[in-house]
Amino acid sequence: MGLKNLFRPDYRSRDPEVRLKALNEIEDQSLLTEMAMTDTSPRVRKAAVKKITDQDRLFKIALDGNGIEAGIAAVEKIDSQEKIAEIIKARKNYRLIGACFAQISDKNVLCKIANNPEYSLVARRIAIENYADESLLADWEDRFEGQHRQKSREEIETLMKKYGGVQLVRTLGKFRGSKSAILALGEIIRMGGEPAAVAIEYLAQALEHANPDVSRIAGEQLIGLSDADLIARLIGMIDNTDLDEKIIAVLEKIDHPEARQIVKKSKGK
Repeated sequence: MGLKNLFRPDYRSRDPEVRLKALNEIEDQSLLTEMAMTDTSPRVRKAAVKKITDQDRLFKIALDGNGIEAGIAAVEKIDSQEKIAEIIKARKNYRLIGACFAQISDKNVLCKIANNPEYSLVARRIAIENYADESLLADWEDRFEGQHRQKSREEIETLMKKYGGVQLVRTLGKFRGSKSAILALGEIIRMGGEPAAVAIEYLAQALEHANPDVSRIAGEQLIGLSDADLIARLIGMIDNTDLDEKIIAVLEKIDHPEARQIVKKSKGK
C-alpha cells in the first residue's frame, strides 16, 4: 500500500463498504451532501442522504445529484411540496418524477403542474391523474380516519365497490407516505384477493420510506401475513436489492414455513 492510500480517510476509500462504515462517524452536512451527490456506490449515496437534515441540501441532491436512488431518498425527506414540484419541472427521470408525485397531496400544487406548459406532458398527465386520485383519497380518509378495524373494513369495502379494489390500492400506494394510507393497505391485505396482492408490493416499497414511522407501520402490517400466496408474493420481491434486508427482517417475524425457510437460507444455515 502506497503512502497516498495509507493516509486517505476512510470516506475516500476505494472500497464502498469502508466508505459506508465511515458514514457512521460523519456529521458534516457539506461532506454528506458531497457523498450523496457524487459517490460511485448507490448504497453509500442513499446512506448519506439519510443523515442529511438540511432541506436546501436535500433539494440540491434531488435536483443535481448523479444517482437516481439518492435523489428519490432526498425527495422523500423534503417538506415543501412547491420545492418538489420544481424538481418535477427540472428532472426527466420517470422514477424520480413518480417519487415526487408520491409526496404531493396539495391539490393546488397538482393544478399548477397540470396547467403549466413548462412541465412535460408526462408530468402534466400524472398531475391530472393524481388530482383525481386525491379526491378518492380524501373520500377514503373521511371514512377511515379514527375508525375501529371492523368499521374501517366496512368503509374500505364501500370504496372498493365505488372505485374498484385494485384502483383503490394503486391510489393509496401513490400516497404511501401517509400513515393512514399504510394502515388501509394493511387492512386490504387482510381482506385477501387481487387487491391484497397489489397492496403487498406497495407496503414492501414503504419499508424503505425515509420517514421511520411510515416504514415501521408498513412492517407491522406485513408481519401479520398468514396467507401462503401473499407471503410468496412478498418473498418474490427479495430480488429487489434495495429491499432485500428489509423484507428478510419482516419474514423473520412471520410464523410460516416458507418465511422461515427463506430466513434460514439468507443466513446460510
